[in-house]
Amino acid sequence: MKNLISTFLLILMTALAFGQNDNDLPHSTIYLIRTKSFMNSAVASYIQFENQQKFGLPVGGVVQYKIYSDGEISIGAEYIGGKTNYCNLNITRGNEYYVYLNLGKFSEVKKEDVLQILDKPKSFTKREENLDFPINRNSLKDIAKNDGKGQGTCFLISSNGYFITNFHCIENAKEITIKGIDGDFITKYGATVIASDRANDLALIKIINKNVKFENPPFAIRSNGVVQAEKVYALGFPQTETMGEEIKITEGIISAKSGAQGDVSKFQISAAINPGNSGGPLIDEDGNLIGVIYAKSAIADAAGYAIKSSYLETFLNNVDGFTMPILTNLIDDKSIPQKVEILKGFIFIIETN
Repeated sequence: MKNLISTFLLILMTALAFGQNDNDLPHSTIYLIRTKSFMNSAVASYIQFENQQKFGLPVGGVVQYKIYSDGEISIGAEYIGGKTNYCNLNITRGNEYYVYLNLGKFSEVKKEDVLQILDKPKSFTKREENLDFPINRNSLKDIAKNDGKGQGTCFLISSNGYFITNFHCIENAKEITIKGIDGDFITKYGATVIASDRANDLALIKIINKNVKFENPPFAIRSNGVVQAEKVYALGFPQTETMGEEIKITEGIISAKSGAQGDVSKFQISAAINPGNSGGPLIDEDGNLIGVIYAKSAIADAAGYAIKSSYLETFLNNVDGFTMPILTNLIDDKSIPQKVEILKGFIFIIETN
């Protein structure tokens, strides 16, 4: 189940890490159209895609539905009284489809057959596939970060020049660079992938330049005892092209000790996260590392996810040739502003091509 969750959330995570929104992802459009005649509409009440919330299709109405899944898709028109008619489509991304509800029939038609309603609908709404629970999860694998380009966040985990980020931040990358070291956002340092954990969306990378020196980060890794409603802080570099290259911090709480569909490897958090935050650290009030920022929910506005630090520790302890440093919290007696001032020297921008 955990692997399936990682798969069908991959599209959303990619959008977070690389400054994209869902409009940038390959998709198709389905126009759901209902006859203007109430008597001829067979009193349909709801439209249903698999794994999606039902929604109404009013008489004479048009719903423009953005769909990211492809392949064989079944759409149901549920009528008052419990009867459901189905229309099956074979979706290929980049195309438009037209489905017409008329005389109790629910079927695919040509655009010219429904132009009169499309031009002057009684109502027009837009909806789209919820990527937290996709219609066809297996069909999404091939559109996740297929060009390797983007921007995210990484943070130092060892004085030997090792950094942590998300796997989806470096997937398919031909070149990885890190900037922001010593406050310098012009100089970029090349990095290489040492190890990755696709299932838990973690990656260990290392700066190639041996002349760049670091100290161990001033936080400890807290891998247990995190409780619901505990205050947390997310740090990172969201949307640097528009928001600038100053590190951003957002405050929230642990909303739940599990992620989407009960994924126990994640926390759900209320701290705001945006594109580019992926791969950044989640810290507690004492400045301990408790997670790695992972994704934002497409369902709830104030919900995001972070990979628990216990899974990060397990990953690092199993990387051949990497010695896990003994990290000590040196900032627990500082105020939050002081903690941020110190921590920002260990959190950087990662860019890929």
